[in-house]
Amino acid sequence: MGAARKPIEPPTPEQTAFLERAIEQYGKATYNFAYRLTRNEADARDLSQEAFIRVYRAWRSFVPGTSFLSWIYRIVTNLYRDELRRKKGRFQEEIPEDNVPQAFGGDRPLAVTPIEDYVEGQLSESLSRSLEMLSPDQRAVVVLADIEEYSYQEISEIMGCSIGTVRSRLHRARALLRRLLTQQKQQR
Repeated sequence: MGAARKPIEPPTPEQTAFLERAIEQYGKATYNFAYRLTRNEADARDLSQEAFIRVYRAWRSFVPGTSFLSWIYRIVTNLYRDELRRKKGRFQEEIPEDNVPQAFGGDRPLAVTPIEDYVEGQLSESLSRSLEMLSPDQRAVVVLADIEEYSYQEISEIMGCSIGTVRSRLHRARALLRRLLTQQKQQR
């Protein structure tokens, strides 16, 4: 017989209230960020749910007075990276190295999802397609800087890298985005 396991303690009312408030205030923003990373409704939903499970488990580690959105975006980013690493051997695309522009062969269709109207309302079709061609880290830094309007310091905390790395990734991602958009215009 194995060692006796400690029974799982029931959630406290404070813990439950913290999670409910977090989902109510930040659920949509968290899902939208996850969708921009994954480009897939089901994966974004799973990623958001897992992030809120982590929030629920670690609710006491949140420091009041700091940005909750930065905290949960960091959780989502880390979960997304972990999932990419886990799946790396099962997919044709490998996880790109930091700061290396990625080019993908063929056209990647835009996802057809219930939030497609929202995404198209926020981003033009050609920009959406171009964003999909960036590496996951490049896409994340562009979304955080240019769509979510976070500072370099906040992005470095969310992505777990230095401000210099944020600047470098952002510079390269924007340059690649400009090239991709120019190519799309020329193809029309």
